[in-house]
Amino acid sequence: MRVLIAGLVLVAAAPAAAQPYFGLAQSLDAQRAAEAQAARNRDIALTNALSALQARQQTNESLAALAAARVSPAVPTVPFNPKAPPPKIDMSQIVEIPDATLAASNARAVAASENRR
Repeated sequence: MRVLIAGLVLVAAAPAAAQPYFGLAQSLDAQRAAEAQAARNRDIALTNALSALQARQQTNESLAALAAARVSPAVPTVPFNPKAPPPKIDMSQIVEIPDATLAASNARAVAASENRR
């Protein structure tokens, strides 16, 4: 009879003995999942920080380009000398249009402007 009671105790204890190992496996799985989630969160945080730094750098470069574009170069001043001789203009270099050609061009422009459809 003692053997039967000992056997029943062992059979009843078998699921209870197996339960801590199942709980341990679940705990380890949960821990691995939590570590994986934490790694993903760190990766997302680093990616966000990198994106923010890149945006800040682009903003700084744009602001520097605008500031450089605002700066007007110093125009050298030519001192005026009232005693200097006036400049000489070579009239042979200036284009001349004959009066007849100019009058004909003007007549065509006037005729075109009066042509109302």
